[in-house]
Amino acid sequence: MKRLLLISTLFLPAIAMSEDISFDLPSGFAKAFEDGDSSFFIQEWVPTGESVDNWSQMLTLTVLEKANVDPIKFFDLMADEWGESCPDYGAMLLHHGEENNYPIAVWLLTCPENYMTGKPEVTYVKGISGNENFYTVQIAHAVRVDEVDDSTVNVSMGFLKQVAVCDNGRSEAHPC
Repeated sequence: MKRLLLISTLFLPAIAMSEDISFDLPSGFAKAFEDGDSSFFIQEWVPTGESVDNWSQMLTLTVLEKANVDPIKFFDLMADEWGESCPDYGAMLLHHGEENNYPIAVWLLTCPENYMTGKPEVTYVKGISGNENFYTVQIAHAVRVDEVDDSTVNVSMGFLKQVAVCDNGRSEAHPC
């Protein structure tokens, strides 16, 4: 696994931040897409040899330049957007609380057929409400809900559990 530490001056030049988000990128994944401006950044990784148009798994990072967002309210908005693009979607809040003194929430979103890929999708999402930005990290699987097994759940939850935001400028509250 490769440790990914996203620092504004290196990876997120469009968004000013002193907070850092870090996670271990699983081996076998390659960056497939990146875009952003002064208020929003997105980066996506898929297994090597796959693309953002044809993937079996996808990891997605988003950074929204909006401080102190309620992760549950954000989820409600995200679920509404899923409902517009996937009328038969499912959504469930799996966990909410705090990590490193930041509010977080973890959700499960499902879609029987993603309109962009034509495939089913099961996505686990972690949202972290920072003092400067709102972060989401997602791990999506192009599988039907009935194909999700313990391994898929364990891999997904293990990946999201190690995603962390910290702030050296506020190290007493959010240590790195």
